[in-house]
Amino acid sequence: MLQEKEPLYASPSRRSVPESLRFLLIEDHPIFIDGFSGAIHHLFPEVSLTVVTNGHDARRAMSDAHYDLVFLDIDLPDIYGVDLLQEFQQSAHIQPIVTLSGSMSPSIVEKSRMAGAIGAFSKRVDHDRLKDFCDRLLAGDTVFEAEPMRQSILEGQAFGSTERELQVLMELADGLDNAEICRHLNISDSTLRTHLRSLFMKLQVTNRTACVVKATRLGWI
Repeated sequence: MLQEKEPLYASPSRRSVPESLRFLLIEDHPIFIDGFSGAIHHLFPEVSLTVVTNGHDARRAMSDAHYDLVFLDIDLPDIYGVDLLQEFQQSAHIQPIVTLSGSMSPSIVEKSRMAGAIGAFSKRVDHDRLKDFCDRLLAGDTVFEAEPMRQSILEGQAFGSTERELQVLMELADGLDNAEICRHLNISDSTLRTHLRSLFMKLQVTNRTACVVKATRLGWI
């Protein structure tokens, strides 16, 4: 079962930002790499930024060094970013990880949070917000965009839906098939079908597409 993990690098007490910093960017898109690298070096001249372009190289980088912040693209060529995040959190090389996506949907934000990330935000973030986000993360805060999804899940009963049903709904919104949803949520196919039937009944729809469309209109996702 996918359970929310406390981000080990977030703390109620603020800590001072060190004079020298090491960041890791896990990203395969050359244009974004150039833009992000330029922004980081402009905003944080003291930063040493390492870039790797796939999950295989990310594993090696994470095992070889400690980083003050790790920026993880959700859509890597060889592995889904949230799966890699979970893998890192279960290893001996736990580090402060932020997930990035070209389209940071509420469902990605929530899955990142539950997997143990300390932040999640869009690749379209401007320089001022990037500086603010990084400062807050380095000071021990967490930074998650699309906060309404968190409230929707916490208030799931107000919508007549359970937390697990809303998790299934988020997976549907991301276009995952049944097998992928079962794997991500660690549930059986029969359990998944039970949740789907319940969602369809509560939303008064008959298929997955209509379920996502109506849930979006209602503000669930």
